[in-house]
Amino acid sequence: MSTDKRRSLHTPPDPDDTAEMPGLAGADSSGTDTWAVPQVPGATPLDDVLRSHQEEIDSLRASLASVTGSRRQLEANLAAATANLQQLEQRLREQSEQLRVSDAQREQLRRQLQQSQAELAALTQQRAQQEAAQSAQAPAPVQVQRATGGQEAALERSQADLAELQRRVTRHEETLRHAEGRRYIFDSMLREREQLADELSAQLTAQREQQRALEQRLTQQDQQVHAHTQQLITDGAAALTRADELEAGLRRARAELDEAQAAALVAQRHVALLDADLADHTAVANTIREQLRTVESANETLRGDLAAAEDLIRSREGELAQLAARQARLESSEPTPDTRERILVRTEGDEGIVHALGHRTTVGRTPDNDLRIDADYISRHHAVVLNAAGGTTVEDLDSTNGVFVNNVRVARRQLNPGDLVTFGKTTFRFLLK
Repeated sequence: MSTDKRRSLHTPPDPDDTAEMPGLAGADSSGTDTWAVPQVPGATPLDDVLRSHQEEIDSLRASLASVTGSRRQLEANLAAATANLQQLEQRLREQSEQLRVSDAQREQLRRQLQQSQAELAALTQQRAQQEAAQSAQAPAPVQVQRATGGQEAALERSQADLAELQRRVTRHEETLRHAEGRRYIFDSMLREREQLADELSAQLTAQREQQRALEQRLTQQDQQVHAHTQQLITDGAAALTRADELEAGLRRARAELDEAQAAALVAQRHVALLDADLADHTAVANTIREQLRTVESANETLRGDLAAAEDLIRSREGELAQLAARQARLESSEPTPDTRERILVRTEGDEGIVHALGHRTTVGRTPDNDLRIDADYISRHHAVVLNAAGGTTVEDLDSTNGVFVNNVRVARRQLNPGDLVTFGKTTFRFLLK
């Protein structure tokens, strides 16, 4: 009896009572695709870091909520055990008071019994003396016989009173034994309740220590996330400053290239004029040989300048190509966000139930999920759907019956428009709207 009561006061178990679903044909958990966000050279994976920290913080908060619920349950059980213990103590005090009253009554009855026994002994002795006197003397007169009859009647009444007192004493002794047995039972139940109260107090203390540890860990995670976010912001600002510097250098290089092209054009025009002059004065080459050598020397100088200018142009064009490629890489490192809405559509009968996905959407059977599915084969916290710039990902939260994408069981998978996502036996279609 006491064992059953003790079991009823303990904290009830909280198993995941999800029904076990038979395996689907063609499902292979070993073929799960693991999706990873592509890394862009020179870019910081801010979304991945923030998402991982957020998921860890959410997990810690869920653990903290679970510990808080367990602590509240233990406190309620402890309060119930304390109330039950007080009730048992009150009943024990009442039984003790009843036993004390019964002891007093029994003592009084014993004194009355002793007194009646003494009176009976005195009357018996007196009667014996009278019978002895009667046997020694002549026949007694009428007065003596009457006195003897009155003594016999008193003796009979005393014997009847004595028998009644004995019966009352017997009943009180039985009542006393019954009360002592009940007091022993209550003492045993009281000891069990005290032991149970000590166990609940120890469990409550352990739960409080675990809650404090989780709160400290959550605080540390928040501080780390804040520090890492500030570092990422600082790195982003430095990257923007570097990009501005590269753009300024690109503008300067373009200006220098324009100047070099203008100088080359002037040099080409000058060479063309010299060639024309050389053709016009071919007939008088002998007379103006010295002049021609001077012109040729000037021509060679100009050609050297032209070659140097062409080399400078090619060098500037190479630098310009490098700067253009770097600018293209910088521009391609910032993906264009997809503004289309991501939804899950569940078909039931002639109607379609549409659920819009947020940045992080939890799926499960309990009301604290973003997408609640109150059906068989669904765990309390079954899965989570994550939206990021690189796409949408579904992840199994160690559920009993798993997550399937196009009839293939997965632990984590990136979704494409039109994919069939099955939680347990409930199927949705992933679409972009």
